[in-house]
This record gives sequence, C-alpha cells and structure tokens, in this order.
Amino acid sequence: MKILFLSAHYPPEAKGGGEISTHIIAQGLQARGHIVTVITSGPKQNERHTDGIRVITLPLDLKGKPLFERMASKKSANILRKHIKDLASYDVVHAHDFRTSLMVAQLNLKNAVVTARDYAQISGCTNNIQANGSIDPGCQGIHEFYTCHRIAEASFVRKIFRMWQYMYNRKFRKQAFSQSPYQIFISGAQQKVIATHQDISHQHTAVIYNPIAAEYLAEPLSKAKAGNVLYIGRVEMYKGVLVLLKAWKELIKTNQTAHLTIAGNGAQYEEYENLAATMGMQYRITFIPHIPYHRLKSLINNSEILVAPHLWVEPFGRTVIEGMSRGKIVIAANVGGPAEIIKQGKTGLLFQRGSVDELKKTLERALSMNHFDKKEMGVAARDYVRDNLNMDKIAEQHEEFYAKVK
Repeated sequence: MKILFLSAHYPPEAKGGGEISTHIIAQGLQARGHIVTVITSGPKQNERHTDGIRVITLPLDLKGKPLFERMASKKSANILRKHIKDLASYDVVHAHDFRTSLMVAQLNLKNAVVTARDYAQISGCTNNIQANGSIDPGCQGIHEFYTCHRIAEASFVRKIFRMWQYMYNRKFRKQAFSQSPYQIFISGAQQKVIATHQDISHQHTAVIYNPIAAEYLAEPLSKAKAGNVLYIGRVEMYKGVLVLLKAWKELIKTNQTAHLTIAGNGAQYEEYENLAATMGMQYRITFIPHIPYHRLKSLINNSEILVAPHLWVEPFGRTVIEGMSRGKIVIAANVGGPAEIIKQGKTGLLFQRGSVDELKKTLERALSMNHFDKKEMGVAARDYVRDNLNMDKIAEQHEEFYAKVK
C-alpha cells in the first residue's frame, strides 16, 4: 500500500509519546513492504529522511491554538492540496493527531483514517478533567467554564480564549471527527469515554495500542540501584504528580533510602518543585526539567520502579510500556490504558486513582519485594510488551484496519 501519514510534530521533534508512536508505526509498516510518506508542519517546505522514513515538512498551521479552528484547518488543508497534488494516489491518508484530523476533515477524503490520542474531539480540554481532579463528566459543557482545569489555571485573558473553545470550536471538533469514516483509538478506555459523549456507531473503529520501540527490547535487562523510583511525563495536575508528592512525603517517614526522580516539564513544574522543598523532601527528590527522548531509556534502566499516578483517563501511557519493556516494576493508577495493559500483581501494580494512601502502600509493597519477585514481575512485564506491543504486530494491526478502507 501507498500510505500518507499526517502529524503536526514528528521526530526528532516530539511533543509527547504520540509522535514517537507514529514514527514506530511508520517504520513497522515500511518494514512490511508498504510505502510510507509523512507530512508534518514546519516553517518552510523541505524534505528529509528519519530512520528511512520520507518526511516532508510544509508550512501548515498545526502547532498553535487558533481561535477559529475551522478557518485554520481549511487554510492548512488548502496548503496540503497545493503541495501534495497526488493525494488521490494514496491508498490511505492517516491523520495521527487532533490537529491533522481537523485538517483532513476539510479534504473530504474517503480513504482518510484518524487516530484519537486525547479527548479534544469531545472536550474544550484535551485532557477532559476538572480542576478538582474529577473526570466525570469532565469538561463537557458550558456550565463547566470555571471547573475545567485548563480554564481554572489560565489568566483572565486566556480564560476568555479557552471558553471560546467550548462555544465554537468544540462543536466543530465533534463534526470533524464524526464525518471521518475510519477512527482508531489507542485504548478501550479512551474509546469508551469518547463514545459516551459522541456517536461513533456509524464509523469503522478499532482499538490499536501504541508500539514499543525496537531498541527497548534489543538490550538485555539491566539491574538498577535499589530504591530508585522514577516518574516521567508532564509535571501537571492531571498527571497526578501532586498525589505522588504527597504519597512520597508519607513514605519517606519510614523509608530512609528510596529516592524519587521526576523527569519532565509542565505548568506546575516550579510550583511542585518548591512544594517538595517546603515539605522537606529536596534531598529525597530530584527534578529534571527536560530529558531528550534518546536519554529516557538510560534513565529507566537506572531506576527500579516506574510510577504513573495519572488522574485523567490516560489514553495509553507510553512510559508505562517503556518501563515494562525494561523489566521494571511499574505502578500505575487503575484507570485508562495502563489499567488494560498491566495485569495486577503479575506484570505490574495498580492503585486506586487519586488515593495518596493507596499509592504510598503500593510503593512500599514494590520497594519491599524480594529480588526473585521483582525479577519475576519484570520479566513477565517485558514478555507481555514483547509479545503484544512489538513494532511488527502493531503495524500488522494497522495493515488489517487499512484493508477496510475503500
């Protein structure tokens, strides 16, 4: 097949795990004999190859947060048409994120596939979570202007902009995604949330998990320093970092050796770093504001436990499978994609979402496990990722889904 991928960001530039997943899927499809071309956004038109994948950069308006999303999407669609004149020659045109999905909706292509990686299509907020941490009903209606966490955290001027996303853009988003005949979700939990607020019964849909990078499976497992605990991700409320800090404060009252590393940036980075110091934990926590993707594996290798304390319904959680693939004890909240992937007590540990006490107890359990039990759980986790989330298997699942496209 001749396949066109659309992605607002693309490696080596990556905003999050979504772009990494898109690249691995492209590699997997190409390894299976398909021809994959990627269109991404940039300041000007150019062409390059990333790990053998042809990448074309076009001046598309996909990285900002436009006030009028319909207008911006039409503009980008016209630019795409202008530069890529053979769109009809592709068997599949696959939009891999929210912005490109809005753009491709303007093209009225019968062979268009969209992948939802968050909740933007149903919500004024990509995370669909309220400022108090509630996910039910999330940020769905006008009456939640001041309870949506993205509105609550904004300055007065930005509040007005974000409210507009409810009144105007949210309706457009639903329409754009509804008209796509083919949609992929990255977990059953994510699909369920979206289906609760948007009719997807007329679409061809599938749940296809994100793949692990081959390099995570290529190296033998390495032994880390006992007591090293790692969090990787956005340092923000919806990721549950505050829950982790509170649990860690209680844990270190009796544990004198464990050390926590928080790697990532975000809206609450300085606030949480200062809070950790105020709690007297500055010597038991290391904050790292930015880690390039190519260094993450080394950071994971040096850790014994990886924790994902998310409050939102995490659509997938790339760091979860990366930790599992390296044989680490992965602790995650019991909602979203991680709760589907982790088999409690066998390939990882789950705790009650938002519970400081449950997270503390789960961390204590992981830290006190004997060497044999840790190794057994780590190997089982790695085996699961290797057997179910390897690049070729996930590419094959996309291949099977594409076969439905007419």
